[in-house]
Amino acid sequence: MHIWKRLRLLALVVLLHIPAKAHEGDHSHADHPATVSLPLVPENKGPVKIKPDSQQHSLISGQGYWKFVPVKGAVPVPDNARDKVKGAHGTVVYDADRDIVYWGLQSVGWIGFSNKLQASWIIKGDEVFSRGNLHGADLLPRKGKLPLIAVADDSEGEVYLSDTTFAKAQVLPWPGGQPYQSKGEFHPTDVAFIDQHEIYITDGYGKAFFVSSSTEPFAYKGEFLGGKDMSQTPHGITYKKDDKMLLIAARPEAQAKRYKIKNKQWLETFGLPQGSTVCDLDVWGDYALAPCLDGPGKSPGPIYILNLKKKTIASIIKPKDELGYGDALHIHDAAWYFSGKGNNQEVYIIFTNWNPGGIGALKLVNQKD
Repeated sequence: MHIWKRLRLLALVVLLHIPAKAHEGDHSHADHPATVSLPLVPENKGPVKIKPDSQQHSLISGQGYWKFVPVKGAVPVPDNARDKVKGAHGTVVYDADRDIVYWGLQSVGWIGFSNKLQASWIIKGDEVFSRGNLHGADLLPRKGKLPLIAVADDSEGEVYLSDTTFAKAQVLPWPGGQPYQSKGEFHPTDVAFIDQHEIYITDGYGKAFFVSSSTEPFAYKGEFLGGKDMSQTPHGITYKKDDKMLLIAARPEAQAKRYKIKNKQWLETFGLPQGSTVCDLDVWGDYALAPCLDGPGKSPGPIYILNLKKKTIASIIKPKDELGYGDALHIHDAAWYFSGKGNNQEVYIIFTNWNPGGIGALKLVNQKD
C-alpha cells in the first residue's frame, strides 16, 4: 500500500476512536470542587424576631431558633379533590403579594389556598395543567402584573408557562435532537426563573441534564449541562438571585450542587447527612428549606433548614416522627410562607408529601429548649 494511503487510513482509525463530544455540556467529576459536609449547628437567633410562645406545645420539632409546630385546619383539600390526594407527587409555590399558595396535584391541576391557608379551591384553567403531573414549579412576581409561573410536567415530558390566571399555557415540548432521541427520554422535574426572560429546567427523571429556555419565545436557548456524571437524579433546581447562582438538588447523592451561571463554574457542593434524598431547595435570604424523601437509614423524610452562608444545618424538622403527620413518610417539596409584617410577622413551612400523598403546614414558634 502507498505510504500516503497508509497514513490516511491510520488517521481515520484514530479519529474513529476519539470520543465524540455532543453539544451538551461535558462536566466530569473533575469539574466539581470538593463536597463540604454540613454539620448540625443550632442557632439562637434568626432572620425575624418571633414573639415568645406561652403555650407548651405537645408536638414540636426542630432545634434552637428553628422550632415548628403543626397548624391544625390549614391547607384544607377541596372535597372534589380528596380522592386524588393519595397519588400526590407535586409542588408548592407561594405568591406573597396576594397571599396565595398554589399546590400542583396530579390529575387535578392547581389548587389555591388563601385566607392564611384556611380557604381552598380548585383552579379551572388550561387543560394541560390537569392532563399530567405538575411536579416542580417556580413563581416570578411582576410589578403591576400577575406573576408568571412555570411548571415541569414529568409525566407528559413538557414545561408550561402562564400567569396565575392559568387560563392559557404556553407549552415547551421535549427538546428534539441531541442529546435526546425521543420524547420518552425527557422527564423534567423542576424549573427556576432567572428573570422574566429566562428559566432553567432540570431533567431529573430523564437524562439528568439542565438547560435554559427563553420565555419570549418559549424555546430552548442554552447548551445541555450536567448529565448523569453530575447526579443520577438532579430532582430540583432553584435560583439564588443574590449570588446569581443555581442550586441543584442531587437527590440520591444527598447533595446541593451550586453552579455560577455567568462564568459557568461549579462551586463547592454541600453535603447533607448520608441517605437524605433531597428533592428541592426553597431560598429565603441566606436560608434554604431542603425537603427529603428519606432521611438517614431510610428514616421518614425530614425537612432540613440550611444556613447557606455559614454552611451549616440550622435545624432538622420531622413532620412524620415528631409532628403527627402520619402520612408524611416521604417529603417531596416545601416552601416558605409568611403572614403579617414587622413585629407581627409569622413564619411557616408548607410541605407536600408523596407515597402516600398529602399536604401540611407548620408554624415557627419561640419556645425554649
